[in-house]
Amino acid sequence: MNTKNKINIKSLTIAGLLTALAIVIPLFMPKLPVPQPFSVTPASHLPVILAMFVSPFTVACAAIGSTIAFFIALGPIVALRAFSHLLFALVGCYMLKKNYNLILIIIVTALLHAAGEVLVVFLFSLFGMSEGTMYFLWGVTGGITLLHHLFDFAITMVVYKALKMAPDLIRLSPVNLNSFKAS
Repeated sequence: MNTKNKINIKSLTIAGLLTALAIVIPLFMPKLPVPQPFSVTPASHLPVILAMFVSPFTVACAAIGSTIAFFIALGPIVALRAFSHLLFALVGCYMLKKNYNLILIIIVTALLHAAGEVLVVFLFSLFGMSEGTMYFLWGVTGGITLLHHLFDFAITMVVYKALKMAPDLIRLSPVNLNSFKAS
């Protein structure tokens, strides 16, 4: 087997494992008790965030897996919120490839993540809600999403550090903690 096939098989395997994890977490992890359209499933963003360190293809696979699982577990609104993760994760993947500072990546992806989820809730809240209720939904959705993103990013970095100790197993983008500019 040539090196290119070995790399493609390894990349596909990693994408499959992260997709499987993205499916299992929403289906089997305990969820914090919050009313719909809110949902808080600890570590549910881990596969998508970790996929940012691998490749855009892996991001897409993990985001689609998460979307399917959340549709099964919690319905269409939460599933569309999960699908919106594709945006922040692709931007994060690009920023990692361009060697942006990790803190900047966390901030940008957290804001994009919250904006994507608020947009989904906004679209669903257009139908029959008072203006005050809509603003409440947006504020709570955005705030919870920001905190949840930061929490899950911290968990992901613990997993990232462990995986970096096995470079033959998985190749991850390096983390830049030096400056806020692309190198």
